[in-house]
Amino acid sequence: MQYLYLHRINDSSLQAIRYVYRFDDHALSPGNLVIRNLFYAMLEAVKARLDRVEIEYSDIEMVKRMGMEPAVSFLKKMGADQVKQEERRKDGVLLSRVFTAPLTPERLDYFFGMRELDDVYRLRFLAQGEEKVHLYFAETLSAQVQPDEEEVFLQKLLENHVPHKILQQNG
Repeated sequence: MQYLYLHRINDSSLQAIRYVYRFDDHALSPGNLVIRNLFYAMLEAVKARLDRVEIEYSDIEMVKRMGMEPAVSFLKKMGADQVKQEERRKDGVLLSRVFTAPLTPERLDYFFGMRELDDVYRLRFLAQGEEKVHLYFAETLSAQVQPDEEEVFLQKLLENHVPHKILQQNG
């Protein structure tokens, strides 16, 4: 059986624990059920404190992956049309757009049903401005948890049948 390697980093300055999954450690895509269950476990552990979501995406890539109507629907559902967006450019070329919106219960529910985690480039879930869950360009998936949230996270991994090994690191 293949295990997901979760790097556990104890950050004493924040009195928090960060779990990091690196996609390079395995040949699993962000859409794999095990990876999605890891993502859901991370969200579940911290969901009570989450208040905002930051989304970075590429118009072109999103339409290629999802289709025009689903992409527009997703962005509207996430509030992209109600908040200011930042454009990220390089040499005059638009690379991506970023926006931050309130994380409503409806939006959070959407993420618990999300099947393709790489439809967007980056997702950051925030609690009072502090990053709690971060999916970064299908490179890393991480969660910052408090000790009581860690128990919930580990329990959800077991309940969702996520085979994992924890690699201890000091922060």
